[in-house]
Amino acid sequence: MTDIENINLNEIEESNNKKNKQFGWQIFAFSAMLLAIISLIGLWYVNNERLFLIIDNNKLKLEVKTLKEQIATLKNIDNNNVQKSTGEKNEQSDSKQLESKQTEGNYTMYEVKPGDSLTSISIAFYGTEIYASKIAELNGISPESFLQLGQKLKIPDKPKEAN
Repeated sequence: MTDIENINLNEIEESNNKKNKQFGWQIFAFSAMLLAIISLIGLWYVNNERLFLIIDNNKLKLEVKTLKEQIATLKNIDNNNVQKSTGEKNEQSDSKQLESKQTEGNYTMYEVKPGDSLTSISIAFYGTEIYASKIAELNGISPESFLQLGQKLKIPDKPKEAN
């Protein structure tokens, strides 16, 4: 080969080597950029999952609190029923409503029975429904409140105008 051919050949090889190196760097840069994008998407996903788990955890904590309150209420009702069945004699009465009353001060304690409402209790004690709001007021509940089985209510003594 001649020197001219060698020079041209050497130049061509060097040119190819430079292009190959540039192409290698371009592939490396593209790969690094792709890896960075995938990492950012992964971080975003993990962070969102973490937030969803925190929200779910808070919902579950609230549900646990609510369930604990319901369990406590049910235990109180159950304890009241057990105490009633073991501690009190079962006396016959004309009115099912008046069975569980105990007089204390200016009011009578009454235990709510199935089907009771403030109106039905007022009718049983006073013969009229107009005292339902007074019963609600004395017990710190609204007249529209739903009563729970076994709930203890204070029933005010019969007003003079109701005699």
